[in-house]
Amino acid sequence: MDRSRHNDIIRLATATADKAVFVAGDFAQVLFPRTDVAFNDRMQSNAWQYLRNIVGQIEKRICQIATEDLGVTQDMLVRISQGGADQSFVVLERSDLLKTPEIVQHLFVKTQQSELAARLLQKISQEDLESTLTRHLDHDDPAVAEAAMGLLVAQSKSSGPSGEITASLADLPPEIAYALVWPVAAALARLSGFTGLQLRQATERLLAAHDESAGVARKADRLAQLLEQSGIDRDRIPHPMRDGLTLFVARLARKTGLTSDQIVAFTAEPDMARFVVAMRAADVPAQEALSIFAALDDGDHILTAATYGETDRDRSLALISRWASPQAYQNAERILSRDLLGDQGK
Repeated sequence: MDRSRHNDIIRLATATADKAVFVAGDFAQVLFPRTDVAFNDRMQSNAWQYLRNIVGQIEKRICQIATEDLGVTQDMLVRISQGGADQSFVVLERSDLLKTPEIVQHLFVKTQQSELAARLLQKISQEDLESTLTRHLDHDDPAVAEAAMGLLVAQSKSSGPSGEITASLADLPPEIAYALVWPVAAALARLSGFTGLQLRQATERLLAAHDESAGVARKADRLAQLLEQSGIDRDRIPHPMRDGLTLFVARLARKTGLTSDQIVAFTAEPDMARFVVAMRAADVPAQEALSIFAALDDGDHILTAATYGETDRDRSLALISRWASPQAYQNAERILSRDLLGDQGK
């Protein structure tokens, strides 16, 4: 065995030993998952693809600001700014910096949204889906027409080939942008050996220029709001086959007081139970609810009129009100409930 190979084995063995304590934990998560939500291979692949793409975009943008606006001439940063291969993802992947609950939850929602889009395309053509928005371009209310155009443009910037998950910086919520951008900057500093302040300054500029209102979710929410206010669409039930996925989710979110991310996440849960409760709370008629369920389901489940009709609306409204409360409040409520039960058992 040559000397370099020997050293490689030593480094690998050392790194493996450092991580060995986590093997049982990783295996336990596979054997004993804490939820009944299923994550198929495509979702896992899409999550990695999306994360790598978004980290690469952040990395390139930081390097562009640093080299083009702040005069940095470091070779690696210049190469990345000009479209060179990404560098920071591998480093960040091996750390815990990309594994925060906020980032992983964002990944989950994005991959589930991609799953829903793929399911929808099995029931309706791409051309018909695109027409769900273009029909609003002739709306009597100019504000609605303008909002529809804005959503169309935003979607065109963040759309890829059918079935391929896409990533756009504009679609990152501010807290997720913050959680991703600073680790990328730190990784770039470590990899390049560049110690100047310009990397941090470039990162601050990127965050200052981040405009969530240009993203698809905000554009969809704006259009949903205007359609709700307009006399023509006020009583119309949202449906993914008529609205397209993004606008449908935004409209149902507005009708329930939930977030669009919650609506998407509910569709990944067993039998889409919370999604059904959300439709019931929004007073979606039975036949419409069954049609919506069929459009978004993966084909393994069936919602019947009897099951939907037996879902009590008052209880659904109470549940939705609880789920719409801030996540920190819900978490505290769960912890306090456990503590009280524990005290009573003493």
